[in-house]
Amino acid sequence: MVGDRSYDMIAARKNGLAALGALWGYGSEAELSEAGAHALCAAPSDLAASCRDLAASA
Repeated sequence: MVGDRSYDMIAARKNGLAALGALWGYGSEAELSEAGAHALCAAPSDLAASCRDLAASA
């Protein structure tokens, strides 16, 4: 799940989903990391690589 706030990361994790933090949104890097983001993406173009990395580590 992609989100830009802490509650998005929390919701993803509570539902057994990977949490990808969108740094181009409202939340800060610290907020997303502290909320348990599995990966942080600086731009939408980073999403595919982050998804591949998460799938490879599963």
